[in-house]
Amino acid sequence: MARLWGRDWTKRELLARVGDLSQVAGVERFTYDDGVRDGVRAARVRTGGGLDFTVLLSRGIDISHATYKGTPLAWMSQTGEAHHHAFEPEGRGWLRTFYGGLITTCGLQNAGASNVDGDVPLGIHGRISHTPAEEVGTWTEWEGDEARVVVTGKLREANVFGENLRLTRRITAPVGGAEFHIEDRVENVGFKTVPLMLLYHINFGWPLVSESTEVVAPSRTPAQARDPEAEKGVAMWGQLESPHPDYAEQCFFHDVEADANGSASVLMVNRALQIGAQVTFDKAALDHCTQWKMMGANEYVCGIEPANCLVLGRAAERAAGRLKTIDPGEERVFRLSISVVDGNEALTRAENRLRALIQ
Repeated sequence: MARLWGRDWTKRELLARVGDLSQVAGVERFTYDDGVRDGVRAARVRTGGGLDFTVLLSRGIDISHATYKGTPLAWMSQTGEAHHHAFEPEGRGWLRTFYGGLITTCGLQNAGASNVDGDVPLGIHGRISHTPAEEVGTWTEWEGDEARVVVTGKLREANVFGENLRLTRRITAPVGGAEFHIEDRVENVGFKTVPLMLLYHINFGWPLVSESTEVVAPSRTPAQARDPEAEKGVAMWGQLESPHPDYAEQCFFHDVEADANGSASVLMVNRALQIGAQVTFDKAALDHCTQWKMMGANEYVCGIEPANCLVLGRAAERAAGRLKTIDPGEERVFRLSISVVDGNEALTRAENRLRALIQ
């Protein structure tokens, strides 16, 4: 049943109280018509449980703004949600249109640093986040007394003489809930075995991110620093700080322990606000997790990045023997969810549950 305003409602009970379910929850499609976002197709989702978020249909079916009971969850960068035609794929040009947002998908041929793999130059984080969706669907559906909001669509990453991949994304958000789920199906519809790199760049921002925030990642081994700059802060990877104008980004690699269902989780805890956010992912498919700690002024963000690779780029993955590939006709499924944890008692339960995995 949908839980709204402190109690559970059957379908008939709820529909008796509204003219249409959109009174309390639903999804609306629209197109931006100004500035760098001009022409970007989007959908706004309201769960009725306090969680609202915007899906960018023209930008990888990714999620930009997200709030819970009016509190922002996502970091939004200075670039804005620029139209995909502004994309600069070479080198670090991706950063010119990296709006941040709650989720930016990276891949499918490269995720991480720009590099040259053989004779193939690859820009930072790949192309998929700048790909417009096709066969888009948005609706609210009932299954018994359970209702959910659905956004779905397909993305194509193809190259003559190269890869021919299709990603089908389905986002579902339970009505009355404070969570959403993503299921991505990547199919090789071509006739060549090709690399497959996929990373979910989840970007939490202020006020969830603050000097009162702790990151809980129940790792099998100590956090590993990406580079010498990260080594300076590896002992304090889980404690966030106030913004610093000259802060240099730090990245840490976590081998997050999975539960009995094979799900791994990382929790952001802000005790001052009595709120948190939990990222949960299928550890078998997403066997790596990078934490991006960027405490810079104007660039104040903590990223949690489940992936099937590290963030060093395709050439480094190949050299290390970690590069994933996908065969002709093969399909891979990736699952991820984000949920809001509301109140100190709920935060304590969530934190204790994760810490118990490594005790």
